[in-house]
Amino acid sequence: MEAIEYKKMEDFEKHYWWHKGKLSLLESLYEKYIGERKDLNILEVGCGTGEILNLLKKWGKVTGIDNSQEAISICQKRGFKDLYLADFNELDMADSSEEYDLVLALDVLEHIRDDVKAMKKAYKLLKPGGLFFVAVPAYKFLWSTHDEALHHLRRYHSLEINQKIKDSGFKILKSTHFVAILFFPIASVRLLNNFVRRRAYAKTHYLPLPKNINDLFIFLLKIEAKIIKNIYLPVGTTLVLVAKKE
Repeated sequence: MEAIEYKKMEDFEKHYWWHKGKLSLLESLYEKYIGERKDLNILEVGCGTGEILNLLKKWGKVTGIDNSQEAISICQKRGFKDLYLADFNELDMADSSEEYDLVLALDVLEHIRDDVKAMKKAYKLLKPGGLFFVAVPAYKFLWSTHDEALHHLRRYHSLEINQKIKDSGFKILKSTHFVAILFFPIASVRLLNNFVRRRAYAKTHYLPLPKNINDLFIFLLKIEAKIIKNIYLPVGTTLVLVAKKE
């Protein structure tokens, strides 16, 4: 990710509908698949600027990994200490085998060249019965300058991510799309930017919104996050999976 995008992310994470929606999603998944436990050992791969770590800490001990000095520095300023500045696939974590109850890779695998290696490493780090929460960008046809600015290597088809998770040893408990309710306007903006407003330098598609519109989108995604605990959504800009190490 471009360095400037981390500062933008830090600012937007505090209020922007996309980031708030992801937190609502995470809380719903936690409620369904983990329950009331507050003693977990949790690892977030690609912890970014620490907004998700801030949520996770209420459920147990949290460790974050990111390969960006900018991201790690922001997390340190927020008070987090158990942090690795490293490429996840290159980091020697042999001493941490079967140490974690929960590993998260939320909007991370699309940045990793050998994504299957990362999934298999997550499997090794989990305790038996541990859970792997995954979110990746959906639909290859939605590739845009937004992906380029974030240094994505790919977007995923559901069959692809499901098979890779299975090939890594996991049992899939949940696989669905997310951000279904806003899929068509987001897709329209991405495709329009590809064909009409192409820029020389890639930029993310963070669009500042009036507070009432932003709040509405947060509310809609909060409802969607509750709904997908029990149903499958066939469309959305994000693919979400919960997998278990048996």
